[in-house]
Amino acid sequence: MSERQDQDVTFGSPLAGDGYVGGIDLGGTKILAVVVGPDGREIGRSKKSTGRNHEPGAVIERIAKCVQEAAAEAGVSVDQLRAVGIGAPGPVVPGEGVLAVAVNLGWHDVPLKAELEQRLGVPVVVDNDVRVAVLAEHLAGAGRGTQSLVGVWLGTGIGGGVVVNNELITGANNSAGELGHITIKAGGPKCACGGRGHLESLASRSAIVREIAERVNRGKKTILASIVEGDVDKATSGDLAEAYRKGDKLVVREINRGAKYLSMGIASIANVLNPEMVVLGGGLVEALGEPFLRRVTEEVRERPMYAATRPLRIVQSDLLDDAGVIGASLIARRLLESEPYPPAPNGTAGVVASPTAEG
Repeated sequence: MSERQDQDVTFGSPLAGDGYVGGIDLGGTKILAVVVGPDGREIGRSKKSTGRNHEPGAVIERIAKCVQEAAAEAGVSVDQLRAVGIGAPGPVVPGEGVLAVAVNLGWHDVPLKAELEQRLGVPVVVDNDVRVAVLAEHLAGAGRGTQSLVGVWLGTGIGGGVVVNNELITGANNSAGELGHITIKAGGPKCACGGRGHLESLASRSAIVREIAERVNRGKKTILASIVEGDVDKATSGDLAEAYRKGDKLVVREINRGAKYLSMGIASIANVLNPEMVVLGGGLVEALGEPFLRRVTEEVRERPMYAATRPLRIVQSDLLDDAGVIGASLIARRLLESEPYPPAPNGTAGVVASPTAEG
């Protein structure tokens, strides 16, 4: 029995339903798969490295194997799964389940739905990893009981999702939620998408590491260099958190700068949408924890317009690393309902394009 099963993990009523479903969280470094039973309880889990070979066929084979192992731990066969959902790190082509681009994997136009259905023999639904994580937080995590919330996930990039009146917003052409690509600083650093001064290029882990590395190259000292054995460019969220907790001046300054830019983005979003809550998630937030959350909250409170920013609740993800697989399992459940999830444009069944965050 796995450690997770020993903890008697139950995701609860949002995941309950007829039969078994699977959920997959695909990232640049790891693949996580779970199997959920009719009562909403996780009964099987498997985790694998995405691997160094990011060729789509090789990664998809590892995804399929991960699902097979999770099903074996659950004591069921893969063909007993009624549907499998996957959260993928990029935008998904409407109605096709094609992953249009995944920067961290170097993928373009990968038919993820079709390839997985061929290997698993069960229906597959694909959506963006951050969008499904935000859905999970709304229904089963920190946002339970709210009608409107915004999720912002910080990692390699910055992704997001928006819930208004209990509905996850997809937008006119299904690209709503690109919170990482709000322009915060005109003419600022170049973003991976090609724009400049975007929130992602100023407050993501990649952005913070880039600024630290540039200053180290100009002669600044930091204990981060010893933590990562000299290659600051490869610093993880955990490495940053260790240096931050030790009070390293350069790391503290750059993380606080990132918190300032993040607060500017959150305040702007709050003034447009006036949500009840902002949920912060992703590897960077999880590693930095309460001190970072408090810093961001304090910065937001001081930004006008106060009617939207001062009552705003800013909280950390409850589901943490499991938000992605819970959300993926949720969209698998919804696929079995009368209306496909999410509804595609013009009434066409299928999967909608989604935010491009990679976290």
